[in-house]
Amino acid sequence: MRCPKCGHTQSSSLECGACGLIFARYKAVQERKKQAAQDKENALAKQSGSGFKTSSVIVFLLIAVSATYFFTTRSTPDTSQSPQIATNESLAATVASPTKTSTPPKLSTTKARSARQGLSIAGAGEATVSIETPFGSGSGFFIRNEWIVTNRHVIEINAEKVQQAKAKYEKARRFVDLEEQKLRGFRKKLPGIPDGPAKSQFIMIIEQKEQELGETLGKLKGIEDRLSRLERPIHASDIKIILADGSEYFANYLLVSDNYDLAILSLFANNHKILRRGQGALAQGDKVYTIGSPIGLRHTVTSGIFSGYRKRNNHILLQTDAPINPGNSGGPLIDEHGFVHGINTSIIANTEGIGFAIPIDAVFAEFESALQ
Repeated sequence: MRCPKCGHTQSSSLECGACGLIFARYKAVQERKKQAAQDKENALAKQSGSGFKTSSVIVFLLIAVSATYFFTTRSTPDTSQSPQIATNESLAATVASPTKTSTPPKLSTTKARSARQGLSIAGAGEATVSIETPFGSGSGFFIRNEWIVTNRHVIEINAEKVQQAKAKYEKARRFVDLEEQKLRGFRKKLPGIPDGPAKSQFIMIIEQKEQELGETLGKLKGIEDRLSRLERPIHASDIKIILADGSEYFANYLLVSDNYDLAILSLFANNHKILRRGQGALAQGDKVYTIGSPIGLRHTVTSGIFSGYRKRNNHILLQTDAPINPGNSGGPLIDEHGFVHGINTSIIANTEGIGFAIPIDAVFAEFESALQ
């Protein structure tokens, strides 16, 4: 037998006579190595099969994702699910612009576009004017390059108020006549009073009464001149318009509405901006602003929210809690993008936070031929 380790040839089959190798043990070791090699090979084959399966799954998922992306991006969008804009009350339909049949843009796009096309609050102020007449003052704003919107009561004489003013004037005139009679009586008594402290005091009383009477007579003269102007119809040339930059003009032409508390004035000037009409109806809770000249404070801005549409005196008005003070009449009610939605017109007496504006659509309906 030949030794598998050293190659020695001998007759014994148990142990090598040269190197001492035990043939049975050597054979057992070799068989274990062979089995281990076989197990390793089988394990590698199994792992390779699992990897193939995993790769197949990944490839399948990639194919599925790609197919989904391809078909979904190429499909036509369903416009039937586009959101529709609605007002908070049914009355809003009478003042809202006609609804377009095309799919409305996304809200973010609409706001961005509105901001670009509208004006800032300060810019809206540059479109607002102060209006002065022989009997009062108010506000207005440019709705066209040559047309200014305001309230009718700002530029129209109120017959009832004129009668009230005349009554007050007559009462003040009688009071002045009585004071003049009293002074004449004091002057007659003065020579009969002996010199001394009493006479000096009496002279001081007469002088004070004369001074007060003179001031009152000056005021009465102003009221008398004003009343005389109120007795004749007002003309466009009687209406002073003061722009945002302080420049002053007189109106060229005047149109008055028979149905609304509205009027428009014609003025050709270039140093101003124009307010754009708001599209669609306001929603309850929307932020709104008023611009006007309350008590002579020109271009005063106040803010509030839109409360809703209200029907008053057979007309639909916009209710807001934005302060509307004397002098705000005729000024614009605008949204946060500077679009005009109404003309400030009135408040409810003895209340706070209840003001009304005429919808801007009424202006274009009443003066359609002029504003075309």
